[in-house]
Amino acid sequence: MRLNQYLAKSGIASRRKAEKIIKDKKVTINDKYVDKPYHQVKTTDKVKVNNEEIKPAKNIYILANKPKGVTTTCSDKFAKTTILDLIPKQITGFLKNMDKKRIYPVGRLDKNSTGLIILTNDGDFCYQITHPKFEIEKEYLIELSKPITKTDCYKAKRGVLDEKELLKVKKTEKIKGSLNKKLIRVIVAEGKKRHLRRLFNKLGYKVSSLKRTRIGNLKLNNLAEGEFKIILSPEIKKYLNLNG
Repeated sequence: MRLNQYLAKSGIASRRKAEKIIKDKKVTINDKYVDKPYHQVKTTDKVKVNNEEIKPAKNIYILANKPKGVTTTCSDKFAKTTILDLIPKQITGFLKNMDKKRIYPVGRLDKNSTGLIILTNDGDFCYQITHPKFEIEKEYLIELSKPITKTDCYKAKRGVLDEKELLKVKKTEKIKGSLNKKLIRVIVAEGKKRHLRRLFNKLGYKVSSLKRTRIGNLKLNNLAEGEFKIILSPEIKKYLNLNG
């Protein structure tokens, strides 16, 4: 196994971030510093990061429905409640023998948004979900401050510039039959910071509510706010059309 992959599967960081840790000479193999991310690790090797031995962990994937007001970070001294604070209340038994500090949310979902988020200790998986080159679709149900026009739907798909970043969606459609005609369904295949709120604000709309309902083929379905569901490793890759 490559060294950067070994670190990712040990829950240290995503494969990309693991490369920086390795190049910064924070990793030793059999007590010798190694700075090449693609160095092949043998089963008999002893790998340490910052002088602490690591080993690939059993992967866990938790599907969660994030409520409004919950911060999707592992730790934030200013946050009243983080996504990890909710875990013990739901699946304490399953996590009894696991290191909670190595479980982290995949991707972004801001404090005022709700819906689907995945938590895992698999850094390699996190990279596959979040990197734009894999084009994993995320679907959202959004309520705007006013009904969106066909012209603005087109502009959202073409993309708008905000803070030197191109923000765009893959698809935007109005929800037929919605009472106030302000509800839309949006699909994106990338995720910059506050991506959709910034995009629609640039087009002249305020996002009243934002709920993520799908990641890849994995849907929120009837999972209630604040609830969690464990997904097995083979299933998670099938849901998201990932290999390996």
